Amino acid sequence: MEESKNKSKKGILFLIIIIILILLLIIGGLVAYILIISKDDKAGLLGKTDETVTSGKIGYEESVVLDNPESLQEAVDGMTQRVAEGTMALEMKMEAYSLDGVNFACQIGNPATNSYDMFVVIYRDDTQEEIYRSGLIPTGKHLEKFSTIVPIKAGSYKCTLVYNQVEDDQETIHSQVNVGLTLVVSE
Repeated sequence: MEESKNKSKKGILFLIIIIILILLLIIGGLVAYILIISKDDKAGLLGKTDETVTSGKIGYEESVVLDNPESLQEAVDGMTQRVAEGTMALEMKMEAYSLDGVNFACQIGNPATNSYDMFVVIYRDDTQEEIYRSGLIPTGKHLEKFSTIVPIKAGSYKCTLVYNQVEDDQETIHSQVNVGLTLVVSE
């Protein structure tokens, strides 16, 4: 009987030691977590300031650079305007056709919705060779034909058509877009 009491006491003691070890591991994990959070996040829990946490209001992000926080809407409006100026509408058919390998029928345009005149350059994908460079195409106008710099043999050729919007000085590239174009030369 005394032996079973000793085993029972040892079992309880072993269980208490296990529980204490588990609690120590949990406490150690919480301490490590708090230290990591405070080291990586100087502003408080998950980037919130103390004012944000207690009031529920959204505060200003610390990494935003503005001279005056009230000018936030003005800054957003300016960014929206810059994006609008940087957009380019494209007007084209994806293939151009030729009977002689030099003179091609096409549809390549500068829609009236664009703000800038443009010129286009066509490169053959297999040789990287420039085969055509247009003059300026005003907004609202389009090309219906072009002639290549060098003759192209009969076949179908993958090319890159580069649209280049040009500033009013007619020298500065405002924006550029590359699209695929297939040249088809009949036999």
